[in-house]
This record gives sequence, C-alpha cells and structure tokens, in this order.
Amino acid sequence: MREPIDQPQPDPVALLPDREADFAARLQDQSMRALWHVLADVMTENPVQPAVPHLWRWRDVAPLVNEAGDLVTAEEADRRALMLINPGLAHLPASTTATLFAGIQSVLPGEIAPAHRHTPSALRFVIAGEGAYTGVAGNEMRVSPGDLVLTPNWSWHDHGNDTSEPVVWLDCLDTPLVLMLNAVFYQRHEQVRHPVTTDAQMSWERWASGMRPVGQTHDAYGSPILSYPWAKARATLHALRDEPVSPYDGVILEYLNPADGGSVLPTSSAYLQLLRPGQRTWAHRHVSSAIYHVAEGRGSTTIDGQTYDWAEGDSFVVPGWSWHQHNAGSGEAVLFSYTDAATMRKLGLERTEERTDERTTGDSR
Repeated sequence: MREPIDQPQPDPVALLPDREADFAARLQDQSMRALWHVLADVMTENPVQPAVPHLWRWRDVAPLVNEAGDLVTAEEADRRALMLINPGLAHLPASTTATLFAGIQSVLPGEIAPAHRHTPSALRFVIAGEGAYTGVAGNEMRVSPGDLVLTPNWSWHDHGNDTSEPVVWLDCLDTPLVLMLNAVFYQRHEQVRHPVTTDAQMSWERWASGMRPVGQTHDAYGSPILSYPWAKARATLHALRDEPVSPYDGVILEYLNPADGGSVLPTSSAYLQLLRPGQRTWAHRHVSSAIYHVAEGRGSTTIDGQTYDWAEGDSFVVPGWSWHQHNAGSGEAVLFSYTDAATMRKLGLERTEERTDERTTGDSR
C-alpha cells in the first residue's frame, strides 16, 4: 500500500561535495538552482503520485451529513458540504486527488443554498432525495437519485428544497486544478436565487434528440445539456448489458457533450458502468485519476494490491497511474465515476497500461 507523501524530503544540496555545495548556495542567493541537482526528482520514470487510494463508507458518512444539518444552515454555510479529503493530500485545502475535489452536500426541506458562481466547474450526482431543485445558468432542474447535473465554469447557480425530505448529492469539482493554476474567482449573487430565464427541457429537445436547428452553436464551456436523468442513463446502460464488454471496465458509457462529442466539462469526464454478476475486470492503470460512487450493488476494487470492499452509497478514489480492477461479487453493480481524463487528453498526457489477463498487480511504485 502506498504511504502518504507528507514527510519532509532531504535537501539534495546538503548531500553535495563542498565545492558544489558552495556553488549551489551562491545560486540560491540569486534565486537560482542547478537543474542537474534535482533532475532525478523532476523527470521521474513514472508519475510520482502523492494521492493514495481511499474509501468513504456511506454508513459512516451519512450520520455526519445529518449532524452537519443540525449544526449550520445551508445559507449560513453557503454550501453545506463535507469534503472527502485524500489522506495523502491532507496538507492541501480541498483535494480528493491532485486535480479533483469531491464532497457530500445536503439541502434540507425549506432551505436554499444561495446563488453564487466560480471558475471551478462542477457536477452533482444525486444520492438521495426526490424533487428538490438546482438552478444553473437560468435553468431550474428538479432532481432525483442518480441524476447528473452540471455547473459549468462561471455559471450562476443555487440549490433549493421545497419538498419534505432532504436532498443529498456528491459534489465533484476541478477546484485543485484551478487552484494550482491560480485562477479561482468567486462571486455571490445579489439575490438568494438567480432568475430562471430558460426552459431546461429545451436543451434536450435541441441537443439530445440527434437533431438541432441549423446554424445554432453552443459557445459556453461544457455541455448544453445541464441535467442527465438517471432513468435515461440507466436504461441506456442496461440496454447494452448483453453486448461485448471491456475486460477492464465492464459495460461502460461516458456522459457526452452533444455539441462536440467531447466530455461534459472541459476539464472533467463522467462515466457510468455496469459490472455483471461475478465479473472480475482485468487490471489496468491510467494517468487520469478517478473518483467513484457506488450507485447500485456491492463488490470490491483492488488498487495497487489492496482490496477495498464497497456497497451502495460508498465513494472511493483511484489515484492516477494506480493499477486497479473491479469485482462485482455475486450480484450486479453500477458505478458512477468522475475523472480528469478530459484535461489529460487536451494536454496530450493521457496514457494507459493494461494487463492481458485477470491477475492483479502489486504496488505500482
């Protein structure tokens, strides 16, 4: 198992012969360093991944979500979300992987999480609650468990619950990446709710039917479809259950931006996959990191030689370049996942390594 990379690393200059150490000290006085002193730490043969695999069990998380609702209102908190912090990245403010953030947000009956906007892009995967709404870019969308809702970069958005039961969802953002780029901007709206100006259903009619009015384009960041209903996604997934499957991922589908056929958000990709009863996928690894949420069923995932048993409602993280394989056990399982593959593809950094049999592999480091 990987250990968190949080201990101080030795200063390479301290290990140098006297003459080179003196030279290095004089370079440091000029805010300079010799590349050859650190080249082995910078140009590594494989990615050095500070994030570690981790599993958050719903049975442990749910009571804390309920307790948070007694401690602070959605308006007081702005967003009442409990962050899923990677143990290897605990020194960073909001990181589930080096580039992705996940948290569990709740909105109680009668509450409104006030309108704001920010440069990190977000999506929500609904865990519980029927009929509450999320408003994004002038659209109001009613949500159900399993729905995927997008909040593209710099879109006004608010969330409200006028039902009799709490709504809970998995928040997924690219906040660590935007923080790394020093590009975070945030703004509160002057109203608690931003105005609803668009019929969200029109997005489906215009973009998801396989047809659209000639000459229309979509210039905003991310998909023009802001809500992907669970009923449609699950039906599509199960319609393909008897088709040939990937030995590495089972039956897997990517949520797409119908305007360009790419990922739903410029920096992030989202997937839904079905594991058949008894299926054990083959091991592979990729540069992109992934956050998983168990939508249905139970099973296990082996990451770098360690097995994590999961059940419905659990969330877990697979760091980049980590060998992993899934096991559905005796029943079916459906996994939702959110990755930074879109970013890696755009930067020409995506890379995958696959095994050609069912055997797992040990620690990739």
